[in-house]
Amino acid sequence: MTRFDGQPATEGLPLGAHPLFSSDDLDETRDCVARVYCDHRLETIGSGRLAARHNRLAGRSLSINVMTYGAKTLIAPGELERFYLFQVPIRGSASVANGPNRHEIGGGFGGVLNPDAQTCMIWSEDCVQVQVQIEKAALLDAARAEFGLPSGQTLHFDGANDMRGGEGRAFMSVLDFVMREAERGTNLVDGDTLLARQLERTLMIGVLQTQAHNLGPAVSGASGPVPRILRRAEEFMRENLQNPIMIEDIAQSAGTSVRTLQSMCRTRYGRAPMTVLRDLRLEQAWEDLSNPKLDTSVTTVAMALGFFHLGRFSEHYRRKFGCTPIETLRAAKRP
Repeated sequence: MTRFDGQPATEGLPLGAHPLFSSDDLDETRDCVARVYCDHRLETIGSGRLAARHNRLAGRSLSINVMTYGAKTLIAPGELERFYLFQVPIRGSASVANGPNRHEIGGGFGGVLNPDAQTCMIWSEDCVQVQVQIEKAALLDAARAEFGLPSGQTLHFDGANDMRGGEGRAFMSVLDFVMREAERGTNLVDGDTLLARQLERTLMIGVLQTQAHNLGPAVSGASGPVPRILRRAEEFMRENLQNPIMIEDIAQSAGTSVRTLQSMCRTRYGRAPMTVLRDLRLEQAWEDLSNPKLDTSVTTVAMALGFFHLGRFSEHYRRKFGCTPIETLRAAKRP
C-alpha cells in the first residue's frame, strides 16, 4: 500500500522520517517514481516480490533519495533530460548502461547518470541506493564556476568511482550528515537560507570532485583518470566484442607488453584483461537482450559474442546480473 501521509513507511532505511511512498504494485510504483524523476519502463526480473520504498529529502536544486525495489528490477527511463543522478548502493549492486558508459556500482562504488544519454539499469534484489538528483542547469553552473566548464560545452560523467576513501569518503560523510540531521527533524537543504544554498553547492561540488568526467580527473585514487594504455585497450576490446581476440592482440593495440597490461588491469580493475573483456561482452549481451529484436534469442546473442558454451555463459551472466539471460529476454519482451 502506498503512503504519502508522512508516516515512516520505510523504517530501517536512511531518511525513514521522510517517506515518499511504499508499494508492492508495479504500476503504482512506476507512477510514484515518475512524479519526481521521469517516465520510465519498470519490470521485475525473476520470482522476487516487489516491495518498493522511496524516502526523499527535497531542496531547491537537488534532492536526496533512498530507494529500494525489493526485487530484481529492470529500470529503463531513456534520457533523464532535466537532471543528473548520482547513485551509490549502500546494499546490493546495480548494472548501469548510460549511453556508451556501462559500469557496475555497489561495494563502495557509485556513478552518475548523464541526462542526455539513453539509460537502462538492473538492480539486484537486495539493492538499496542513495541518490542525489541534481537539476542539470544547477550542476552546469557549479561546473562553470568551480571547474571552468566552457560555455556551451556539455558535462559528461564516466564510469564507476570508488567512494570509500579520500574525497569520496569525505563527500559521503557530508551526505550522511545531511541525512542524519533530517532524521532529527531538520532539512538543511530546504528553503532559501544561506546555509541551504551552501550545502547544496557543497554536495554538487562533491559530485564533481569525486566522479570522473570530461573536465578532468576525479580526485579519488584508483577512481582517477584511466591511464591511456587502458583506454586504448578497452577501446580495442569494445571494437572487437564479436571478434576472436587474444591478450597479445589487446596489448599490441594499447602499445604495451602483455605483462604491463596484466599489471595495470589488476591495479585498476582488480581483474585480468581477458576477464575485463568477458565482462564487456556480458554487458553487451545484457544490452542486446534488454532491447531485443523480433528474432533475438539467448543463443544468437551468446554465439555472436563468442560464448559457445551456453551453460557457462548463463552462469557468468547470472553471477554478474543476478538473473539468467532468458529472464532478461522475457522481461524485455513482456507487453
